[in-house]
Amino acid sequence: MAYTVVTDELDGGYVIYQPATLTSIPVNPANSSYQQVLDAIIAQGAAAFDGDIPADLQAAADAKLAAGLYQPDPHA
Repeated sequence: MAYTVVTDELDGGYVIYQPATLTSIPVNPANSSYQQVLDAIIAQGAAAFDGDIPADLQAAADAKLAAGLYQPDPHA
């Protein structure tokens, strides 16, 4: 399931959009859906996104992996 990035032209920020479920996911580490996005980046790499992965999002996924916080989904 691929994610896309939707940029907010007013403030330059972005949200992560998941077309398959028609949901937008805020860039917020406390959000469980955001953590699932990081897990998808770790597990699938660039295939997790349609388009480029924002550098800060990739850095967050890398940090999660390096900290040993990534737990693969046994059902995936």
